[in-house]
Amino acid sequence: MRFAPLRHRPIPISRNQQLDVVNRAARYFSHHFSEEISSEALAHSIGVSAEWLDLCFDHCRGKTPFQALQHFRLSRLFEGIAQQPNSTLQQQVHSCGLASVMAANRLFEELFGIGLAPFRRICRRAAADQLLHRGQP
Repeated sequence: MRFAPLRHRPIPISRNQQLDVVNRAARYFSHHFSEEISSEALAHSIGVSAEWLDLCFDHCRGKTPFQALQHFRLSRLFEGIAQQPNSTLQQQVHSCGLASVMAANRLFEELFGIGLAPFRRICRRAAADQLLHRGQP
């Protein structure tokens, strides 16, 4: 049996209420991104059902809560590598709640257009250049 895509299902709450649900979920992501997060636990923590959560994300962002969480984690990974390019990719990936370096690399490359290792090399060079320029007037 095949179901219609979520976007074709009506949602009987206002756009502001939908955005409020999505924003509450985003705040939850920012505090718990390094942990394992299930849709049910997320929905429960922000006071809605998992179905409402899915519908709100679909209507407001065009993606699932899991996709939004992955995007958030990848953005944090980008920031973490840029700020601390000398830490290992394994440490960085783990601290962002991502499963493995290999999976994170594939997702990172899809989102940012560059793999983890080349991005870290660029960040290392940038950090070295900053140190070099600090020593000169």
